[in-house]
Parts: sequence; C-alpha cells; structure tokens
Amino acid sequence: MNYKIRELDIFLRVSDESSFSAAGRALDCDPSTISKVIQRLEDRLGVRLFNRTSRALALTQEGKQFREAAQRVIEAIEEAETAVGCRDRAVDGVLRLNSSLAFIQYHVAPHLREFLGRHPRLRIEIVLTTTPVDMFEHQIDISLRGGYIPDSSLVARRIASSRWIICAAPAYLQRAGTPKTLDDLQSHNCLNFLPGSFRSNWPVRQGDDIAGFEPKGNVSSNSPDLLRWLAIDGLGVARLSHAHVGNDLARGVLVPLLERQAVDVEEPVFAVYASRRNLSPRVRAFLDFLQERLSPSPMEPVPPPQPRQDARRHEGRATRRLRNSPTRGGAAPAASTGGRGQ
Repeated sequence: MNYKIRELDIFLRVSDESSFSAAGRALDCDPSTISKVIQRLEDRLGVRLFNRTSRALALTQEGKQFREAAQRVIEAIEEAETAVGCRDRAVDGVLRLNSSLAFIQYHVAPHLREFLGRHPRLRIEIVLTTTPVDMFEHQIDISLRGGYIPDSSLVARRIASSRWIICAAPAYLQRAGTPKTLDDLQSHNCLNFLPGSFRSNWPVRQGDDIAGFEPKGNVSSNSPDLLRWLAIDGLGVARLSHAHVGNDLARGVLVPLLERQAVDVEEPVFAVYASRRNLSPRVRAFLDFLQERLSPSPMEPVPPPQPRQDARRHEGRATRRLRNSPTRGGAAPAASTGGRGQ
C-alpha cells in the first residue's frame, strides 16, 4: 500500500511541474525513476495519464480525472495524520488571505468572529484584489477564488459553489420593459464584467443546448459590487451571484429575469494554496473551517450583521451618560437623531 501512496505523490508532483526533471528535483529523485513510476502507473490503470511532447507533459482527460481522485486520497491521509499527530500544535501566527472584496464581505467576514474565537492567538491579514496575485511574491497563504482555476503548480481545493442570476431593478424594467426572451434581452442595456473575463459571456439555454449570450451595454467592470450597485440604481440588467444579490431579490430591490433561459450554473469556489505537503496548522484550520461553514452546496446570502446584545446595552449606557452629562455651559445636550440639523 505504501508504494501506491508514493506513486500518487509522484504523479501529483509531475502533474504540478509538467516535467519529469522538475518533479525529480522537487522530490530529490532521478528523472528516469520518476518516468518509470508513471509508466508503471499507466500500465496498471490501462490508460495514458500524460501526453508527452519534447517540451512538456500535459494531462490527458483520464489524467485530469485521476488527479482529482489522487488529490482527495492524499488530502484524506494528511488530514488523518493531522488529527492524530498534530492536534496539539498551536494555531497561531499570521494567516494572509487574498480574495475580492465581495467574496470576503459576503462569505468570509460573517464567520471570522467565530473562527478567531476558536483561535485567539491567530492574526489574519486580508489582501483585497479583483484578480489573483502572485501568492509567493505577496506571501499569501490562501487565495479564495470563484470560477475555474487554470492549471498551475498551486493546489485548488473546492470549498463551495455559487449560483448566478440575471436581474434588474423594478425602476429599470418600468422604464425599459421586461425582457421575456433572449431576443428581447439583445435590446437591453446589460451591465457586464470586463471583456475577456470568463464571466463576460452569459450561459443561456437555447432549446436543448447551452450557448453563450454576449450582452451589450454601456458599462463593464471587474467589480461585482459596482455592477450590483448600478443594477439597483436602475442603469441596466446584470448577471450576479445569488449569494451576492439574494437579499436584494428577497426585498424586491432587484427582480430575477429569464429564469427559464438563464442556466442555473453552479460556479465552483476554490481555496488555492501552495502545497498539499506540510500545511501549517493555521492554513489547515482555516481550510477545514471554510469547508465546514460554506460546504459544496450553493452559497446563500448572509443577512447583514446585527449589533450584539452586549454592544447594544453598552451603547444604551453610553447614551444615558451623555444625556446626563452637563455641558460647559451647564445645560444638558440635545439628543441627536442623526439628521441634517434643525
């Protein structure tokens, strides 16, 4: 059994590096030995795992499927080892996260108080960007991204999925009309992600087929927050994550459109990190926590945070002290309601 685990480890390293030589250097092993292990694995499985060229190796379709299964096996082994051998290691130090403002605000921030309550010696630094950054240059421990992660030497662990909705504000629909078909939508102002983004084409159903709809409009952006704000303001039609606009839909601020044609695509959400091997306790703890809180099911909108009971009591006491405190002139101050003035 041990040699099979070793084979999986070698296979994953080769798929990460796309090279027998690079994998050999990483594993301190001769490239010819690496090649023989892969050949033996392919012979036993009866499929080709890599397409070999003079420049590099590329996973076949079977190789990609095998990689997903192999990653799950290795991660399960490491989690078991951690549960038994590393449970007493402290979760402390600094954990650096990278993601978009929208993802952090709607899916991570609501759970941070609970996570940090479990690990009071941990500090978290959050680097907000609209696109992924070089994790090594910026010393990022975990990057949280939606969509499909390009092949790389990084490890991508699926932690959740999100549904996407075509929607618009009632004020816009009253002014421009409600699109009933895709042909109708062609004449509407669509607020979209920047050209070239994998989200700039909207997947829609045409009969039994799924096609990419190319929306046309006068604003595009890499910020889902901006597109949401513009849609609520009545500028046009947008396609946004249900987890992002679910509360707006529930309140009637936005209205779902073309629900039969709009394909209910579940976009995967990944936690991306540098290596499966020797994860620090803080990285592993956060990955497990995200998996626990988000789960692979489609993410739902989180209600905005409410003041805690003890915070409200503290605020009430502070207000009473303020009202009972004399001013310099001896008169009690007027209570403010937050208005513009008298």
